[in-house]
Parts: sequence; structure tokens; C-alpha cells
Amino acid sequence: MINYFIRHLFRLATTTLTLLFGVGLLSNAQGVELQDKPNIVFLLADDLGYGDLACFGSPVIQSPNLDQLADQGMKLNQCYAASPNCSPSRAGILTGRSPYRVGMYDFARFKPLHIPLEETTVAERLKTAGYQTMFAGKWHCSGDFNSGRQPHPGDHGFDHWLANATNFGKDPKTFLRNGAATGKINGWMSELVVNEAMTWLDDRDPDQPFFTCLWFSEPHTPVLAAEEFRKLYPNDRIASHVEQLATSGGPQVKRRSKLQSPDLYFGCISMLDHHIGRFMDYLDEKGLADSTLVVFTSDNGPEHRTTTAFGSSGHLRGAKGHMHDGGIHVPGIIRWPGKIEAGSVSEEPVNGTDWLPTLCAVAKVEPPTARLLDGVNVLPALLNDEPLIRARPMMWWLWHARGGYEVAMRDGDYKLLATMLPQADPGAIADARQPKDWTIMQFIKQAELGRFEMFNLTEDPSEVTNLATVQPERFERLRKRMINLHAEIRAEGPEYELGKTKKE
Repeated sequence: MINYFIRHLFRLATTTLTLLFGVGLLSNAQGVELQDKPNIVFLLADDLGYGDLACFGSPVIQSPNLDQLADQGMKLNQCYAASPNCSPSRAGILTGRSPYRVGMYDFARFKPLHIPLEETTVAERLKTAGYQTMFAGKWHCSGDFNSGRQPHPGDHGFDHWLANATNFGKDPKTFLRNGAATGKINGWMSELVVNEAMTWLDDRDPDQPFFTCLWFSEPHTPVLAAEEFRKLYPNDRIASHVEQLATSGGPQVKRRSKLQSPDLYFGCISMLDHHIGRFMDYLDEKGLADSTLVVFTSDNGPEHRTTTAFGSSGHLRGAKGHMHDGGIHVPGIIRWPGKIEAGSVSEEPVNGTDWLPTLCAVAKVEPPTARLLDGVNVLPALLNDEPLIRARPMMWWLWHARGGYEVAMRDGDYKLLATMLPQADPGAIADARQPKDWTIMQFIKQAELGRFEMFNLTEDPSEVTNLATVQPERFERLRKRMINLHAEIRAEGPEYELGKTKKE
């Protein structure tokens, strides 16, 4: 406890000194003025599948505001989350690092899991560039959120924050605002997040740029929607699409036999879209739209285990918790007026860990250097269609992943999948299980990779044809690279006591 507060005071003092002196030095040294830096908005949906928006191919879901955002900006057709699971994905966005380097080994169901203060977040870096920072919504980066013993958003660079530990529904009672309990807040999920952002923006310093994260709960459980949005989906119009969802993601996606209320799920996404539209209208009305970069994406693929699991992976194999692309390949949109061509499309693979270095480049501030970053600045690809050069391939790792594989790596067009071994039931469709006499940390730190498969995602985006024996030289080269990168990440990640807890 004492060490935590000492580190926190040191971090606070360092940040204050940087803000007092560093911004001016940065401006003078690089010839960059604050007004040259765009505002930045990061919109994150929760469990939204690749096929869950009209602009990404949904034949039934109405998402006019996000469709308009895509028309005004760029669709990222190869956008990836940093993990097929919530908390690790968020840690990757904030730090630019593999979640397993950071120690976010799971969704924050285990108390020790958190983003350590020693990590540097994108909010902290943007503050040094003069940005005002704000967070609203689902945090889920602390396993012990309410005790005060682990960092809150304010400890990771956000000047103002309204955060819930995990998912939240209508009229929530469990939010903290800048560390203090709010009590009951009346309103729907995305409505509350947008209201908080608009209130904060009204009170901010208009002479400084802002960075705001609006991290929504929709369409994660509890799946809720106001009646006006449910009415958009009468049964006779959605029946055929509902039937298709029974096979979305392929045979390894096991849905409940009795799905209920598809209008609730579809309405939930339309409600999210509506409130994002309210925020976009706000930016227009305040004259901020042309000076603001907006990113929209999802933290992982669609849920498939609940009675309201009507999310779609589109043409992709797998869903939330899977290492096949349905678990990690998500919708992505970026709008930057005057920089990114309206109505454009990018096929460049972009990962969740890329957002920190990319947004640092947007803000004209250097990314952190104290720790190795897995992400890269993707602006050359988005602005100039230049191919990206990655020092290391994109990698995903989740020790209890479903669908038979726990580790994945993409290098160019090719993707490798691997299983952690030994394992109680390797290749099982259900969650992976470590040997009975192993702890979770032993499984993470000691299991080796096996049962490799290789796919060409450009030619085979649904991951149907295993090329491991068809292209043996390439396969062997990538297999060795995957093993080395996995070992590197494993060696860096901290060790925690991880015990049993309830499921998400």
C-alpha cells in the first residue's frame, strides 16, 4: 500500500513538472503550436462484432450515425482488437503494448490484475503535449477497482473521469467520478457516457486541445435498449437474419439453443449509434468537428454464449474469446477532416496496440521509450497508403481462449495459430484448461506452443485452408518467429496469484 502511494506521488509530481515546463519546450523545439494539434476522440464499443454495423455489411442493423462517420472518414477493413477479451484489449489500447507484457492476463475478474503505474498510457503522453484528458464509461482495467488500492483512470493520465469497474446498464449505481461515488445516475448506458463528455467539454479550456475516451458498455450484457430502438426491428423483417446468426462464426461458435429477443440486441446497437450521433452533432454545433480526429472500434468480437447473443462475426471464423479472426477482427473507423479522405477504405492491418504510437504522432509528441512497444504508428498507411514496417508481428494471447487455440500471430498476409501445451483437453471448443496440478500462472509462464496452423488471410479470410504443409518453408520460418515472440512476452509479464472467481 505504501509503495503504491509513493509511486503515485512520484508520478503526479513528474507529470506536473512536465506540464509546467515540457509543453513549452516541445513547442519551441519542434515548431509545434497547440492550435496545430487536433482534438482526439476515442469511441470504444463492447463486444461489437465485425458484421454488426450496416457499413460493415449487416443486412438488418440500422446504424446511420456510424455509417455517416464512415462516409466522412475511412473504414479500416483490417482493424484488430488487442485481444479477444475485454480487459486485455483495453490495456493494449492504453499502453501500446501486448496485454501480457503489461500483466493483463484476463478480463479483470482476478483482484491482482491492473495496469501498473510504471506503464505509460496514451493519456499521459498526450498530457505532456498540452492535451486536456477525459475518460467516461467502462474502465475494466482494475481487478480491485473500488478499494482504492489500484490505479484509477486519474492515475493513468485522465484529468477528469467517470468510470465503472465493468459493464453497466440503465440507471447505474456503481460509478465513480474522479474517485468519489456518484450514487444512482439516471439514464441509458451510452446516454450517460455522452452526457458526461459534453458537460466536461463545455467546461474545458477552449485554448487547449482535448483527448477524450468514451468507452461504452453496449452491446455487452446486460443487453438493454429503449423501446423506441427495439421498435425498429419487427420480427417479420429480421427473421431471416436471425436464422443466419445460428451459424455465424463457424462450427466452433457454440450459441445457446434458445436465443431470445433479437430486437433487444439490434436495438441496443441502434441506441449506441443514436447517442454517438448526439455526440457528433455536439461537435458540429460547437464548431469542433473540423479540428477533431475521431476513432471508433470495438474491444473484441461478438458474444455467443448468452440468450441475447445475436452478434455477428460477418464472414469471419470465431467470436469473442476465439483466436480465429472473429474474436479479434473488429469494425474500425477513423475520421480526420482535411487529412483523411472522406469515404476512403484501408486494407492495412491495424491492431489495438497501434493506437498509442499513432495518436502520439497525431499529437506531435514522442511515444514512451522506457518500455518496448508492440504497436506502430499507422499514419503513413492511413494518410499516404504506405506499407507499414513492424519490428515484430501482431500477436494475440489468451490463456483460456475458446475454439482450440490460445495464441495467434499475424505477419503480413499470413496468420499462425497455436495451442498452449500441456493442456487438459487440447483443441477443445470450450475454454482451454491447464493441467489439474498447474496454477494459472504456471500455465501462462511454462506452457509451450504446439498444434500450429497457418492461413493466408488475404486469400482465405475465413481461415478454412491450413497451409502448414502446403508452404513448409514459410510455415517453419513463421513458427520459429512466433515461438520467440511468445517467449519474449512471457518473460516480461509480471507474476500474480490468480485464484478462482466467478465467470464474466
